[in-house]
Amino acid sequence: MANYFTFPIRVYIEDTDAGGIVYHANHIRYMERTRTEWLRAAGIDHYWHQTDYNFVVREISVKYLKPILMDDLLTVTARVISCKSASFTLQQEIYRGEILLASGEVVLACLGNDMRPRKLPDQLKSMILEQLQEN
Repeated sequence: MANYFTFPIRVYIEDTDAGGIVYHANHIRYMERTRTEWLRAAGIDHYWHQTDYNFVVREISVKYLKPILMDDLLTVTARVISCKSASFTLQQEIYRGEILLASGEVVLACLGNDMRPRKLPDQLKSMILEQLQEN
């Protein structure tokens, strides 16, 4: 799997404000959906199957470049840019066609059932390191 995952998302009326512009928090939702589908496509069971660990957003930053509008067909991307023992960082972007609308970085931390940091599961860490080599 190349280190560049894309996921299509259609903008619906419930995503927008009264002016038909996507509410700023929905950008983060679109990125979350894309991360979930990135893991699913890589064969990694995600939040709904875990019994001994969870992923949490440790940090997120988003740059809003152009408005996203009602009925836009978006492409949201995810690309691994770094990995530590208990966390990893993704670069994510939101496009309408070739136009970059928003970009962000998200640091995801792995926590055990005790809510303390734990090492990334071997399968996930291997997949992430493989993708980093493809940069």
